[in-house]
Amino acid sequence: MNKVTKIGDVAEKTGYSITTISRAINGNPNVSDKTKKKIFAAMKELNYYPNNIAQQFRGQGTKMIGVVISFITNPFFAYLVDAIERYLSHSGYQVVMLQTLENPAKELQFIEMLQKKQLDGLIMANLENDTEEIKSLVESGKIVLCNRYLGNENLTIINIDETKAAYQATNYLIKCGYKRIAYCTGGIKNKNDYRFKGFMQAVTENGLSFDESLYFEKLLTIKDGEELLVNILEEKSTMPDAIFSNGDTVAAGILYAAKKYGIAVPEELGIIGFDNQPIAEVLNPALTTIEQPIKELGEYSAQVLLANLQGTSVPVAPDLETKLIIRETTK
Repeated sequence: MNKVTKIGDVAEKTGYSITTISRAINGNPNVSDKTKKKIFAAMKELNYYPNNIAQQFRGQGTKMIGVVISFITNPFFAYLVDAIERYLSHSGYQVVMLQTLENPAKELQFIEMLQKKQLDGLIMANLENDTEEIKSLVESGKIVLCNRYLGNENLTIINIDETKAAYQATNYLIKCGYKRIAYCTGGIKNKNDYRFKGFMQAVTENGLSFDESLYFEKLLTIKDGEELLVNILEEKSTMPDAIFSNGDTVAAGILYAAKKYGIAVPEELGIIGFDNQPIAEVLNPALTTIEQPIKELGEYSAQVLLANLQGTSVPVAPDLETKLIIRETTK
């Protein structure tokens, strides 16, 4: 029968005291990253796993953090979760990715997991519900909102300035000479679409009008982008001369369809994306886009949640500025 590994075995292996090892497991900030790394490596080698149930009885939590996203197929979320997981792993936390598929009921199930103490905290990068219960959990620090708004300026929300980013992108398109610009989003039209606010601000300030029939929603994939342009070609009497896409993936599909149907980019159709995913640079022509600080968004979200759970002061926010990356799909 195999011997059951105990915390004392980890202490003997590493040379650290049981107290130090326990503190490392529980994410104590007084234990250095170097020490934690050595302890976690020894735990892995010895196949030692803390008893989560026992930890909960001692008031130490599960060491599990949930990250709520809409679709894992969206590269933005993949990079965001990667940054969160890498940061939290140094403090002994495991990350569970929770995919809502934009189903509000699934989102409420994940919040219930938090309330039942099956998770220590949630980082929500997708939010379909707007209830007092959720606001209360955000206020308590057990939920951190990342890349989402809740309609309450007093709540801590980690986000880029989406209005400013969309304004910059749209204003650039207009300065390039484009006037009939379509707008594409992955969600649905709502009051919290700050990118659309920035888009409309640029359109209005430049004395242009926006054709509401050129507002397209629920676009998430390359296939969605391709089908969008095909539908525009079939249904619109007047083509847009530029398209602002809320994601590089959809923009890639639009570009593919444009090349397939002989539409010259950027001469006949300008395309601008959002995120600056790796695909943007390798497309032909390369995609003009807005770069988001995804790694910094993820890491800071993890820092804030960790500070909330440990009762320490929240760190100062890093620079979360976006950047216009000009390539070849605009004039």
